[in-house]
Amino acid sequence: MSLRTLACLAAFACPSLSAPVSAQEDVVNGQKFGAWTVSCEALGKNRTTCILSQSLSRDTDNAFIAQMMAFWSSDGSKRFIAARVPLGAYLPSGFAIRAEESDEAIPFVWQSCFGKVCEAMREIDPEQMDTVALEKGTVLGSFRPRLGMDPFIFRFSMEGLDAGLEALRPTAAE
Repeated sequence: MSLRTLACLAAFACPSLSAPVSAQEDVVNGQKFGAWTVSCEALGKNRTTCILSQSLSRDTDNAFIAQMMAFWSSDGSKRFIAARVPLGAYLPSGFAIRAEESDEAIPFVWQSCFGKVCEAMREIDPEQMDTVALEKGTVLGSFRPRLGMDPFIFRFSMEGLDAGLEALRPTAAE
């Protein structure tokens, strides 16, 4: 799924993509914000969309575990987190994240499966995220790889997420 498709999902419709939207000028493709990396895609002349991403792979054989992504709606009014996991995930069991030291899970909604991945997404509610203190520590993500299997739990970091999203907040061109 392309960055444009993610942007459309975040906006729940694509009409606003016809207006030029850009990130602040000092942000560049590949730039790091803590554990997150900026990834940008050109949508057209003077129109670019950028997301933050974090790819996770198994240490032993470098097999794909998950890709976490964070981005804005095209108008800059809402923030989203999306997760890509290997195709075959048992969708009815859901996908969730939680701070390592917390029991409060934040569920995501499955969006689609395509190619070799399934994708789940949710809007970032600042109050709920503050409640579980995700910015301050390790976060656990979980999903069931197949029907009847135990949940697969992995760790990732939210370090730099707020700063990265603030740097990527879209601004409408005059």
